Amino acid sequence: MAPSLERLDGSASSTVLSELLERDGAVVVEDVPTSTRLDGLNSDLDRIIARTPPGIRHPTEEDMVEFYGQSTIRIDGLPAKSETFVEVMLLPLLCGMADHFLLPNCDDYLFNTGQLIEIAPGETVQRLHRDDNVWRHVPAPKPQLEVEALFALTDFTIANGATRVAPGSHLWPEVRTAGPADIVQAEMRAGSALFYLGSTLHGGGENQTTDVRRRGMFIGYVVGWLRTEENTFLTVPLDAVRAMPVRVQELLGYKAQRAMGVVDVGSPMALLR
Repeated sequence: MAPSLERLDGSASSTVLSELLERDGAVVVEDVPTSTRLDGLNSDLDRIIARTPPGIRHPTEEDMVEFYGQSTIRIDGLPAKSETFVEVMLLPLLCGMADHFLLPNCDDYLFNTGQLIEIAPGETVQRLHRDDNVWRHVPAPKPQLEVEALFALTDFTIANGATRVAPGSHLWPEVRTAGPADIVQAEMRAGSALFYLGSTLHGGGENQTTDVRRRGMFIGYVVGWLRTEENTFLTVPLDAVRAMPVRVQELLGYKAQRAMGVVDVGSPMALLR
């Protein structure tokens, strides 16, 4: 039987979403942000995209150039660039998923990274990967380390590079690879989102069009005892953090977790007062 992705309405509960993620590792949720939020995200990011060239500018390793795509625009530091993104960070469905999967393994979780990803015509397929392999030194069997959601800011189609996913791969042995019969593309209209686990195989699709850009935005949360992918202390200025909701400040790393992340042997939140 060909693989498929379960689809939920944006009014679904985080409990139902989490149950499906435990089974499949990835779920499409339709109409997650309101139309106002969708317009706000695109409006906040339009001008930044217009002045950002494609490709990675300062690769940490050579193989990351191909991985990130040479015809793809990527922008991080989104909490400082979009007020609407800060609202999305606190969406109940997203936070409920993080509570369910991450809190059993940590005192609290952190914002791992968020990126605007715009795939231009001609971009090639991205290799399938598990995002939690960033922390490859965590011994198996790994606890659930990361949860994510990829929001479609424009329609995602097979032609323009809808994300490729291998449903159920979060339960596979690490050595198993995905063949064509294991993969489905997450076609979805703008305003929908692909919710998935860090242990689920996925990757960007090939943009086969000549004039359609596929714009998405993802956000991920990770257990609070791991180093995050994005260095938010540099991508999000301190003055901007001071104006954000307390829970967002905590998610960006200003909440100490017992003896982790302290300043002057105390709470970093004091810096924000």
